[in-house]
Amino acid sequence: MRRPRRPGPSAAVAPRRPWPLPWLAGWLLLAAVLMARPAQARLASQSADGFVSSSTALLPLPPAAVWAALTNWSAWWDPAHSYGGTPGTITLEASAGGRLVERWPGGSTIHASVLTVMPPALLRLSGGFGPLQSLPVNAVLDISLKPEAGGTRLQLVYRVGGTAADGLDTLAAPVDAVMSAGFARLVRFATTGKP
Repeated sequence: MRRPRRPGPSAAVAPRRPWPLPWLAGWLLLAAVLMARPAQARLASQSADGFVSSSTALLPLPPAAVWAALTNWSAWWDPAHSYGGTPGTITLEASAGGRLVERWPGGSTIHASVLTVMPPALLRLSGGFGPLQSLPVNAVLDISLKPEAGGTRLQLVYRVGGTAADGLDTLAAPVDAVMSAGFARLVRFATTGKP
């Protein structure tokens, strides 16, 4: 077994310098965590006859607090993705048979019908958002909330199906982008009070 060589008298050994700012490493790690994307969004599948958009995030809040934010739809949905373009014009009637309705001067529309309400665990809506409204498609939006790691796992899954003639593969990415952006706004609204 060989012993490690010790430097002789002529070898220069550089003195070990302590990290000049030991707290900097901790702050950099904290900054990386805080700047990490809070949500994961992806287009889970797409074809000419349908697609699935999925988003998920872990929020440091109890399910009841996330549910309260979710059901206050007009507070977090981007008015740029509405017919009227005005904040506060969309209301959610959070009960089975209720509707997600937008009303603006000179018009109104039903974005979706409420199928299932199980507070604070599940909200299920049926409706074609945006360009899907004029197509003969079946579209179901599931928003689930599950306790996890002292917070809430929030998941949005939007499943859209039709026929190949509907060309849903061309609409998948734009619809997914709007749904993912809406989800990110919901996460921010739930955690900060501002979308």
